[in-house]
Amino acid sequence: MRIVLSDVTKSYDGRVVIGGFSQEFEERSAYVIEGASGIGKTTLLRIIMGLEDCDSGTVTFEEIQNIRFAPVFQETRLIPYLDAVSNVKLANNGLSGSRIKEELLKIIPASELNKKASELSGGTARRVEIVRAVLSDSDVLIMDEPLSGLDDKNADLVASYIMDNIKDRIFIASSHNKRLCTGAHSLVLQ
Repeated sequence: MRIVLSDVTKSYDGRVVIGGFSQEFEERSAYVIEGASGIGKTTLLRIIMGLEDCDSGTVTFEEIQNIRFAPVFQETRLIPYLDAVSNVKLANNGLSGSRIKEELLKIIPASELNKKASELSGGTARRVEIVRAVLSDSDVLIMDEPLSGLDDKNADLVASYIMDNIKDRIFIASSHNKRLCTGAHSLVLQ
């Protein structure tokens, strides 16, 4: 499986945000898109997922039909009145609660498992979303700034958790944090 971007361009109000970006993304591989704030990292991720159209260029999915994405967006996308386990279960219905707890406990404290999502800190909510994506039956993991809001210790823990769980998938992330770049292809948007 491959995702091929050829000469992708995107503008907003006459301002070019992404200009002629080309890249091939291979399965079992990790890619981290780096660049200054506002350079188009989030836009590029949205174009890959089909949430936004490019002005010109192409996004091609080779050797796969009905591609399944598991995204982690910059803004929290948890159901506020559900706990961490229930939020992960929503996207992973075939998994048992005990299996989900086991995965969550790898990157969040046990004291956070039964709290409603609205009671979680931003960093803990982010980690719940990461577990939800990692456990999903997906072809591509896409994460927009997955380490934001995490202290150094938790950023290291989460970066290792993500990289250890890519499996056969393509992993594409945007990040300002170099921890995610270890073992990944670094792509710089300018």
